Formats: sequence, structure tokens, C-alpha cells
Amino acid sequence: QDALLAVAQWFVHGTQGINQENYESVAAHMAYIHTSVGAASEDFQASERRYNYTTPKSFLDLIDLYKTMLASKREEMRVLKERLENGLEKMQSAAEQVAELQENLVKDMLVVEDKKAATDKLLAFVGQETSVADEQKALALVEEEKCTKIADEVTEFQAECEKEMAAAEPVIQAAIEALNSLDKKSITELKALASPPAGVDDVTAGVMVLMGAGKIPKDVSWGAAKKLMGNVDQFLNLLINFDKDNAPVIACEWIEKNLLKKESFNVASMRNKSGAAAGMCGWVINIVAYYRIYEVVEPKRQLLLAANVKLDDANTMLIQVREHVAELEQKLAELSEQFEAATAEKNEAVAQAEKTQTRANMADRLVNGLADEKVRWTKAVESFGVQEAQFVGDVLLASAFVSYVGAFNLAIRNALVNDKWIPDMAERKIPMTAGMQPLTMLVDDAGIAHWATQGLPSDSMSIQNGAIVCNCKRWPILIDPQLQGITWIKSKHVQEVIAERPAELDADEEWLAPPPVVKE
Repeated sequence: QDALLAVAQWFVHGTQGINQENYESVAAHMAYIHTSVGAASEDFQASERRYNYTTPKSFLDLIDLYKTMLASKREEMRVLKERLENGLEKMQSAAEQVAELQENLVKDMLVVEDKKAATDKLLAFVGQETSVADEQKALALVEEEKCTKIADEVTEFQAECEKEMAAAEPVIQAAIEALNSLDKKSITELKALASPPAGVDDVTAGVMVLMGAGKIPKDVSWGAAKKLMGNVDQFLNLLINFDKDNAPVIACEWIEKNLLKKESFNVASMRNKSGAAAGMCGWVINIVAYYRIYEVVEPKRQLLLAANVKLDDANTMLIQVREHVAELEQKLAELSEQFEAATAEKNEAVAQAEKTQTRANMADRLVNGLADEKVRWTKAVESFGVQEAQFVGDVLLASAFVSYVGAFNLAIRNALVNDKWIPDMAERKIPMTAGMQPLTMLVDDAGIAHWATQGLPSDSMSIQNGAIVCNCKRWPILIDPQLQGITWIKSKHVQEVIAERPAELDADEEWLAPPPVVKE
């Protein structure tokens, strides 16, 4: 017993995870485990007639397994604690993000409301401007219809005037030709006559009446005519520059009444008497004829001028209206662009707010959903220190179970654990979890369920044997007359190897895969 205690003390001393005040009690309990298993072996031989031996190597294996398992459990605890602490930090960060997201959401919603208000205001303004533009377009259309109607009337009236003026063109041409037939020589010869041929005095009388400035001369005799033709050049200029558009009405009426009714008053008759008289006769006749055409056409020309003025005014109004419409349309286009930009900004703000709302909702659901987990994890982290201290006894019980009880039946196992080891640990005040059982440290419920799927029977003895097999440091000897153990081990460790297609084969070359090979 002293040797066992000395060996245990030597190995336990300085082990990580064991407080210094527990060195002696742990070493003493290890020695007690070894001696109690020896006594249990004698009882086992007496009751079952089967032998179980404890050797120094068994004791050393216990110590080694204990230290290994203790380090493993402490590492598992450290990893789990670190994961939980990281999880708690993430939860705290998520909670802070939820608060920040809620603040951002409030700000985003304010921006959205501002954008909506600005967009609605701009939309109303665009609607008003659109109405104004539509009214102006309608006005422009009315003005355009007016202009079109006036233009059609003016065009028709102008064509009528031009047609009537065209009738006067031959008359004017005849008068010009008559003047062109006059020359200084013929006029000089004519005025040199003391008494003109019959009818020539009528021609000169008609000329004097037309040049009477709107008055009928009292003297239209041949003598008066000779005086008028005294300066031949001046006389010709008077004829050429005569204002035919403003011929006196009274003169034309006088000529029509007193001269044109005479059969001899024509160019042909006068040509036989005097070339100059014939030219002047043609001039008088055509001037009067032109006047009669002109007095009909002139009022129409005045009306045409007035219509053109009206048309110009209408076109000016139309241009102004069109320019105003163009300005309104340009302004409306700019407003539409502003409205589209404002709508895009509003939609972007709404999308941002919805995105923030979604993130806040998701984060809030996550935080609320993990609220219970947060409490549990916090308690777990707080309890890890106690649990780690209790590993000293928990792992000692489990390692003793794995090292020594494999050969015993269920009754002896329970007796060793519950009647000897646990009471001794409690007496020596070795830290351990209340109600601790070896299987709690060796396997969890998920592992047991997985073993069952691999073929391990579900009775307590089989589960304990499975835990021993999976946690011992040396290969165990299985007494397995029903082949339950080997079936479970094969299912647990056997792996099927499926052959792969050789890389050197061509893509179109056939290859038949061999059946899977069982690798043990």
C-alpha cells in the first residue's frame, strides 16, 4: 500500500488541474482503488469461478489514463468555454447592433418621410405645371387653327387679286407700248401744225384732262395742247411718269363720256393722221381702262394688306404661344427629371429603410430566440470553474472504471463504484459532481444512440463495455461468445473502399469498376 501511494504521489504531483491540497487524497484514493479491485477479484473468483489479476502495470495504466483523460476533459472544457464565451460576445454584439439598427431605422424613416413629402409636393407642382402646359397647348392649337384659316383666306383672296391684276397687265403694257411709239420728232411735227387733222384735237384734249390734277381744264383747245407740248422732253416725262394708280376719277369719267364713245377715237384711225396722235390716243385709252380695273382691284388689295397684317399678327401670336409652350415643356421636362430623381431617391431611402428593418427584425428574432440560450450559456460559463475543479474526482472515477472493471459482472461493477470508490472519494473530500456515474464522463446520449445504430446492444452491461472499449488506452480482450462485440466493432471501424477510374484510360475507353473492398 505504501509503495502504491508513493508511486501515485510521484506521478500526481504537479499535474495540471489538481489543486495542491488534493495531491495526497488523489494519490491515496488511487492506491485504494487498486487494493479494492484486488479484493473484488477474490470475490469474483469465489462467486463466478473466474480469475482477474491486478498488476503494477494496471496501476500505472490507471495513473496514465487519469492524467490523459483529465487533460482531455480540461481541454474540452476550455474549447467549450471559449465557444460559449464567443457565442455570448456575438449575442451581445447582436443586441448592440439591434439597438443601433433601431436608431438607424428611426433616422431612415425620417429621411423617407422627408423624401415622400418632397416628392408629393413636387408631384403636385408638376401636375399644376402640366395643366398650365396643356392649357397653353390648347391655346396654341386654337391660334394655329386661326392662323391656318386666315392664311387660307388670304391665299384665296390673294389669288383672286392677282388674277384680276393680271387682267390689267395687258392694258398697262399697251399703254407703255403706246408711249414707246412716241418720239420727239413726231411730237414736234404734230405741235407744228396750225390746225390738226380731225380728231387729233380730241386726243390732246384727253391728255390734258388726265394731266389736269383732278380738274377738267377750261381750255382743251388745240392751242392749249400746243402749249402743253411746248417742251417736248418735259411733255414726254409727264406721260412716262404719270401716276396711273391715282388717275383722277373725274378725268376718266369725262374721257369715257366725251371721247371714248366717238368711233374715230381709236389708235387705228389716229395712225392714219399722226403717229404721235396714235401713240397718245393709245395711252389715253389704256390709262382709262387700267383705272377702271384698278378701282375694282385696289379695295381688294387694301383688304389683302389688312388680311396680311392680321395674318402677321396671328403668326406673331402663334410664335409667342409656341415659344411659351416650348418654355413650359422645357420647364416640365426639367421638373419631370427632378421628379424622377426625387422618386429614385425616395425609393432608395425606402429600400434602405426596409433593408434596415429586415436586418433589425432578423437580429431581434435572433437575439430573442437565443435569450434562453444566453441565460443557459452564461450559467454554463459561470459553472465551468466549479466543473473543472470537480473534474479531479469525476475523471478519477471514470478512469478507474475503464482501467479495472472490464472483467467484472454488473453487480461487482456497481458495488465497486457506488459502495467503495464514491464513498472513499467523499471521505477524502476529493472534488466531484454530486451523483456522478462513470458513463456520464465517458459517453453522452448521442454517442450511445449512435452505437445502437452500429449494432451495439442497448443493455447497461453492453453500453458500459462499449464505453470501456472506446476510452481505454490499450487494446482490450473481448470475451464475445455471441459475436455481438465484433459485429459492433466492425460496423464502427470498417470502411468501404470504392475504386476510382484509372487516370491513364482514354475518355472513350470503357472501364468496369470492381466491387467495393472492405477495409478493416
